[in-house]
Amino acid sequence: MDMIPAQVAVEGCCHGELDAIYSTLQALAEQDGRPIDLLICCGDFQAVRNLDDLECMACPPKYRSIQSFYRYYSGEARAPIPTLFIGGNHEAANHLWELHYGGWAAPNILYLGAAGVVGFGGLRIAGLSGTYAAHHYPLGHFERPPYNNSSMRSAYHVRSLEVHRLARLATAPDIMLSHDWPQGIARHGDLDALLRRKSFLRSEITDNSLGSPPAAELLHHLRPAYWFSAHLHTKFAALVRHAAEPEQEVPQKHPPKGSSPGTLEPRSSNAAPRVRGRHPATRFLSLDKCLPRRQFLQVLDFPEASGAHEFTYDAEWAAVLRATHELQNLAPAPTALPRGPPAPVTPAEVASAEAALRAASPTGDLAVPTNFVATAPAHDPGRPGQRGRMPRAAPRNPQTLEYLRRLGLPYDLDLDAVPGPPHGGWAAGGPTPPQATRASEPNPEEIDLDLESEEEDKDSAEAEHNSNLCGSDGRPPLLASLAAVLGPQNPEEVQLDSETEES
Repeated sequence: MDMIPAQVAVEGCCHGELDAIYSTLQALAEQDGRPIDLLICCGDFQAVRNLDDLECMACPPKYRSIQSFYRYYSGEARAPIPTLFIGGNHEAANHLWELHYGGWAAPNILYLGAAGVVGFGGLRIAGLSGTYAAHHYPLGHFERPPYNNSSMRSAYHVRSLEVHRLARLATAPDIMLSHDWPQGIARHGDLDALLRRKSFLRSEITDNSLGSPPAAELLHHLRPAYWFSAHLHTKFAALVRHAAEPEQEVPQKHPPKGSSPGTLEPRSSNAAPRVRGRHPATRFLSLDKCLPRRQFLQVLDFPEASGAHEFTYDAEWAAVLRATHELQNLAPAPTALPRGPPAPVTPAEVASAEAALRAASPTGDLAVPTNFVATAPAHDPGRPGQRGRMPRAAPRNPQTLEYLRRLGLPYDLDLDAVPGPPHGGWAAGGPTPPQATRASEPNPEEIDLDLESEEEDKDSAEAEHNSNLCGSDGRPPLLASLAAVLGPQNPEEVQLDSETEES
């Protein structure tokens, strides 16, 4: 019998529009006669459970909206498609911190963590949450509730530890996710078309400051088959052809403008252990946000995804977490990473981690347990006049405790256990710590919602209007103009010029 390839839908910036996204995907499945097996969201997911969570989301007040995630969190609705997401720069920081190592944000909706790797149907999917800011990159995760305006933003900035961990993978993932683009990726696609849509990016592309240097390091180090991103609210495809010969990657002495410390540079001599299964080329695709007449979705066939359609732990990633657990840093000071190129985890380390995960599973497999538990009350729209309050503490999530227990690791996310100033200092959302005083300065790598064009504002108003038009069952109707979807196709042939957009 012929193997039916898995259909994977990739979505750009979610911005809490789950009802519209799921309705669109269900209509596509009915039209095609085949189900969508997995939905991947590339950040700005906005897993907002209640109005308190909104107080922890860094964005202008006019964009703060409860949206629809709380319905899936409370059980009022259930995600009809297994959903995997990474964090962006508009998230409920307090909620995602509880699931720092990944976990169920709601039933059937899995957060990949600050960084992580999971399996699904035989695919290995890796991801890096957040966006890059050079002044926070080397620091620890010092932010904690109650947040101030500065720490609320620095909380989503990528840290060097997460990049170091991903660089220690021994085998290349099939798919890599990031919210912001890898630095330099714009030059590997149709640059002229990109600048016609986003002319304000010209100077950053010219001086190579657009995008994330650490993400570029991982792109050329891991060489995944596919890399999906979002953040810039436009659809853009690129093809990165990697060098054919094995190369060692070592830190540059003089990184280019806009790159981070420790940028990796290829060198052919004195080769260190290499990542296995690296691909000769990486197909990059960034997608828009969920709005009418915008290209925010793409559905791809993955013939090699022949396994069970369930999320599984990745043994290599578990081995990486074990090998780097003592490096966790919750202070506003640089993380003490090992010197030299990151060494891939060894087969013995991977085997030990896999054995631990299997031994802790009641069924002896690597399936991610369906152990979602609510740790905060869900929003109640039937109570008018509610106001959110900034949370005062970060609770321990039972899922995180269980995952670390399976790996034989102690819990290491107790922010209040880190020495710091008394209540009212940086540990309690007060003045920003000295090493992070640049948090409130404009970040050239950051694309804020306030930078949206008049056309985008008009589309946002239209989307808000349409979301209020409910059918007889009380659910928002399918907005036919939402999807700009390339029909099911071979992922080896991702091309923008063959796409059609629904009117």
